[in-house]
Amino acid sequence: MQRLRLRLPSLLLLVTVTILILLSQLARRVSPPQPQPLPCGAAPSDATAGRWVPTPRPVPPPLYSASCPFHRDSYNCLRNGRPPLAARSWAPARCGGAVVPRIDAAGFLAAARGRRVGLVGDSLSENLAVALLCALRSADPAARRWKRLGAWRGGYFPREDVTVAFHRAVLLAKYTWKPVENPGEVGKDGLKGIYRVDVDIPADEWINVTKF
Repeated sequence: MQRLRLRLPSLLLLVTVTILILLSQLARRVSPPQPQPLPCGAAPSDATAGRWVPTPRPVPPPLYSASCPFHRDSYNCLRNGRPPLAARSWAPARCGGAVVPRIDAAGFLAAARGRRVGLVGDSLSENLAVALLCALRSADPAARRWKRLGAWRGGYFPREDVTVAFHRAVLLAKYTWKPVENPGEVGKDGLKGIYRVDVDIPADEWINVTKF
């Protein structure tokens, strides 16, 4: 009897420890996995919160040359002999000094396989769109120009059956001219009217281009 009394506390302790171990393992299995942090440049805020910094060395070679067929002659800085700009990279504030990696042209085309990508913007956006087209061409030398009635222009990449198109628009929002209602007021400051801009309505010149 005395021996049984001595073993009972030890037995209870062993059972308690075993139950705690099993419960901890079960909790690990049922607990939701912790979300992995987004890569640098993948968060929505990365596009606006950050700064331009010198590209880390060694600076990679350019992805395209002056012979890229997507350039318009007047916009081809390489062919027209414009001096090269200093290499800069975008460092989002969230990334602790790290910069957004250079585009993976082959990975971009693979991810967009069979799709049509449409971009809309002004002349500055056109420069960025052409740079994107030329960069993607480095992964598909068979790329060719794309043009569709009612749209601007772009490129077709047959390796992954991807079309990247750009449509140039002066304004993205709808705007209409409103003349001065009282002609007598024109002589005061020379103002003959104003443009009304509806920021929540797309401009007519590009809204229908999505049909391509």
